[in-house]
Amino acid sequence: MDHHYDIAIIGMGCAGGHIALQLLEKAPHLKVAILDNYGETAQEKTWSFWEKGASKWDEIAFASWDQTTFHTGKKELRLDLSPYRYKSVKNVDFIAFAKAKLQPQPNFSLLPYEVINTKTDGNRVVVEHTKGSLTTDIVLDSRFEADSLTGINLLQHFKGWVIETEASVFDPSRFTMMDYQLVDSGTTSFMYILPFTDRKALLEYTYFSKEKVDDATYESYINRYAKDILGIDNFKILEVEQGIIPMSSHNFTKANTNQIYRIGTAGGWVKASTGYSFKNSERKAQQLVDNIIEKRALSRKMYSKKYEVFDETLLRVLHENNAIGPRVFSTMYEKNQVANILSFLDEESNSIAEIKIMKSLTSWAFVKNFFKAIF
Repeated sequence: MDHHYDIAIIGMGCAGGHIALQLLEKAPHLKVAILDNYGETAQEKTWSFWEKGASKWDEIAFASWDQTTFHTGKKELRLDLSPYRYKSVKNVDFIAFAKAKLQPQPNFSLLPYEVINTKTDGNRVVVEHTKGSLTTDIVLDSRFEADSLTGINLLQHFKGWVIETEASVFDPSRFTMMDYQLVDSGTTSFMYILPFTDRKALLEYTYFSKEKVDDATYESYINRYAKDILGIDNFKILEVEQGIIPMSSHNFTKANTNQIYRIGTAGGWVKASTGYSFKNSERKAQQLVDNIIEKRALSRKMYSKKYEVFDETLLRVLHENNAIGPRVFSTMYEKNQVANILSFLDEESNSIAEIKIMKSLTSWAFVKNFFKAIF
């Protein structure tokens, strides 16, 4: 064996980075290995999230907004996010930020190795990697296998272009959360827009659906939206983003043991009803590290049954009738304050806001799938 560690983190992505930073802040005495081959060919991605006030992420956020637009397909809702602010960071900047904090620390080892296998050996876990092996007391594993998912499953899949126009088109003070003016018939699909300047923005066509589509479909809708909705005839494509995010009611806790714990997408840290993960991962990382420090069960307070029921209910509704999605999300944003929606999605809402949101969504489709989710 090469070395023994208190904790080994497999994967330096969103979850792994948050956990490593929390360990550095709260338990710098622990010996931690972070294993990731840091693939230079990894696609650059935009991670967006909302939070109240300033935070350490402002250092790496390349854009932020306190106003948003939601278009139901029939009318435009112009919404003030206060007290929240919507922010965007690049995955490469987040990872660079975390590495810069960790590299000078003697107890934190960044190992550019690919993990081959993990196996329990008594009170320790053996982690086999491309350069040998190490042992550890706890493994936090972000490796994800989509084929392992059970339960109700949808995909959030998207393709986006960062474009530059010849004339002023965008309002850089206001991003577009969802625009249902151009929907792929029979699906929950919408345009998402992050405007960086009056001439530069990310246009991303997104689906919440069972099946993926080909690249030509995304591109067709982006082009149509640019021309028919925004009135843009000519633009330059500066960057391309594409991704697939699972939205699942799968019981992610089944794969966990006292020594090997799944994190990130592999641990169900992606919010099942929205596909957002950055702040969700930060909150779960904080709780997980507290559990480790206090020597409590790793799963303590990691999941909320109440919010899991809502997520599964929405997944069931969209799985049963994917075309209903535009009406569901439009109703939620029309009938509720956006701050209450964001706190609800952050799993920090109060009972009054929760009752109002659930009441606004009451329909036979929701009622029957709510009880399916419970039982």
